[in-house]
Amino acid sequence: MHLLDGYRGRNIHLSDLLNAMGPRGFGFVYILFGMLAGALPTGLCSVMALPILLFSAQQALGRHRPTMPKRFDGKQFSADAVQAGIQRQEKWLLRLERFAKPRWRRLTGGTVSRIAAVCCFILASVILLPGPFTNVPPGIAIALFGFAMVERDGLLMLISFIAGIIGFIIGLSAVIATALLLWRWISQSGLLPG
Repeated sequence: MHLLDGYRGRNIHLSDLLNAMGPRGFGFVYILFGMLAGALPTGLCSVMALPILLFSAQQALGRHRPTMPKRFDGKQFSADAVQAGIQRQEKWLLRLERFAKPRWRRLTGGTVSRIAAVCCFILASVILLPGPFTNVPPGIAIALFGFAMVERDGLLMLISFIAGIIGFIIGLSAVIATALLLWRWISQSGLLPG
C-alpha cells in the first residue's frame, strides 16, 4: 500500500492518486475510501461515500480504470497525510494481505466485478444516510470488495458479497430505527399539528 512513495512532501490531486493506483485502481479506491468511511465519525464518513458512488458507477458502466472529472479535481491535499492515514490501518491491512491471494479467478472476472461495483454503490448510498452504524459495516464490506479485486481473490469476493448483505441490513436497520425514534420523539413532544 505504498502508493504515494513517489509523491512524498508534495501536495497532490485525487487524479494523481488514481494514476498511482494503476489498472487495479477500482480495488484501491474501495480499500482507501471504504476504510475511511468505516473509521471516520458520522458526517465525515458521508464525504468518503461520494468518491465511492462516483467510481463504482464508472466500474458498473464498464470502465477499466477510475477517472476523476476535471471539475472535481481542483482540491489538493498532502500526500504525506494520506500515506500516514493508510499506515495507521497497517496492522489490519497486513492481516488481510496475508489472507488474500489469487484463487477462484472466475469469481473476479469482469461481470462479477461489475456486480460488485453495483453492491459498492448501494453500500455507499447507505453510508450517506444519517444514523449510527450506517458507516462501519458498509465501509468494511466495500474495503473487502477492494481487496478481492486487487488480489483477484474469488474466495474473498464471495466473503465480500456476504459482508455486503450483512452491512446493508445493519445499515438500513439503523436508519429505520433512527427514523422511528425521531418520529416517536416528534409525536410525544407535540410538534405535530392536531
